[in-house]
Amino acid sequence: MTDPSGEPLVSVIVCVYNGEEFLGAALDSVFAQTHRDFELIVVDDGSTDGSAAVVGKYVDPRLRLLGQENRGTARALEVGLQTARGEYVAFLDQDDLWEKDKLAVHMEWMRRRPVIDLTFSWFRYVDRLGRGIGLHSKRHRGTIDFRALLTDFVIGATSNVVARRAAIEKAGGIDPAFPRMYDLDLFLRIALLARNNIEAVPAELMLYRRHSMQITRDFTTLEREWERVVEKMARLAPEAAAVEDHARSNASRFFARLAYEHGDYGQAMRYVGRGFRWSPARFLADPRNWLTGAACFAGLVLTPRLHRGLERVAGLRRE
Repeated sequence: MTDPSGEPLVSVIVCVYNGEEFLGAALDSVFAQTHRDFELIVVDDGSTDGSAAVVGKYVDPRLRLLGQENRGTARALEVGLQTARGEYVAFLDQDDLWEKDKLAVHMEWMRRRPVIDLTFSWFRYVDRLGRGIGLHSKRHRGTIDFRALLTDFVIGATSNVVARRAAIEKAGGIDPAFPRMYDLDLFLRIALLARNNIEAVPAELMLYRRHSMQITRDFTTLEREWERVVEKMARLAPEAAAVEDHARSNASRFFARLAYEHGDYGQAMRYVGRGFRWSPARFLADPRNWLTGAACFAGLVLTPRLHRGLERVAGLRRE
C-alpha cells in the first residue's frame, strides 16, 4: 500500500518535552515497523534535557526534527499536523511503544474500510522499564459513535490511534484550548463527522508506559479540563445532553482511579460517590464501579498486604 504521488502514506507525529529517558525506545519502535512508507515528525516542545541529542542519533531521510519554545503538547501537535504530508496520521507519545506490525495492521484495516475515519487498537500497560504489569486496555470491538464515545472513552490513549488526515482537518484539528485533553476533544469532533466512523482494531498493538511523571496524575486539573470538553460538546452537538449524566458518572470513576493511584483514597471515594449520584442505575449496573469503589475503600481500611491483593483483582495499579 504505497502512495503513487511519492508522498509518505503515513505521517507519524511524536511530541517531545524532556523525554530523554524513553524517547529512544519510542523511536526505535517506529523504525522497526514492517510498514515502511511513513515519515516521522518529531516536535521538540522546548526540551531542556538531551531529547534533541537522542533524535540526532538517527540517520534516516524519513525523520524530521522540528523545534519550538515550550508551549505544550497541543501546540506541538498543531505544528506536526501543519507539516504532515501523509494521507494518514499516527500519534505516538514519547514514552509509549508500538508493536512492529502496528502501522501495517492499521493500514490494511483502513484500506478495507474506507468509511472509517479513525482506528484505534487495544494496548497493554508496561512499567518504567517496559515490563508488563498485567493490565490491559478495554477490549472494545466494532465501531463507536459520538454518544458512546462521550459516555465511555474506550480509545483510552493517543498512541494507539491512526486517523485520516482529511478527517482531522475537517474536524478542525487540534484545539490548543485543551492542553491535556486535546485528544478526547479531537476524537469526539471526528466522531461528529459521520455515524460510526471510528472503529477498534481488535489487537494489542501498543504498549502504554506507566510512570510517575505522566500528566494523567494531575487529576484535579484534568477534571476541570474534562468539564470544559463536555461544555464544548454540548454546544456542538445537542445530542450530548442525552448521555451527559452517564458520561459524568463514568468520568467520576476515571478520576477516582487517578486519585487512587496518587494514594488519595479519601478523594477517590468522593469521586466514587459522585459517580453514583450522577447516574445511580447505570453506576450500579457497571462492575467497574463496584471494583473501583472496593479497592478505594480498601486503601482506607485494610492493611497494605490485603489491599494489594484486592487491587490486583480490581485492575488497579500504583507506582
